[in-house]
Amino acid sequence: MSYTHKTIVGVDVIELEDSIDLYSVPELKKFCKELLKKGTKNLVLGMEKLTFMDSSGLGMLINLGFECGEQGIGLKLAALSPEIDKLFTLTKIHEKFTITGSVNEAIRSFG
Repeated sequence: MSYTHKTIVGVDVIELEDSIDLYSVPELKKFCKELLKKGTKNLVLGMEKLTFMDSSGLGMLINLGFECGEQGIGLKLAALSPEIDKLFTLTKIHEKFTITGSVNEAIRSFG
């Protein structure tokens, strides 16, 4: 897994690539927790280039959603790849998140 981080008009954007699995979750989880501690108000996870996610990745997303909700932080998922969209549909996790078609759409929706 690899990811990039940038801040666009006050929104933290993490673009995810490749896969989120048992081996990559700890690094991503740590990075996200650091962003929350620094006081981010809005967070977007871009998933256009994400091709695989296992149960540990799903668990991490659910926990991140819970933590953001508790702290009043906006969290949106954007541009799901076909593989991740199928996984979210099968597990019904898409019902737990706000999902937009693009990162730009997610950023605009916070305005």
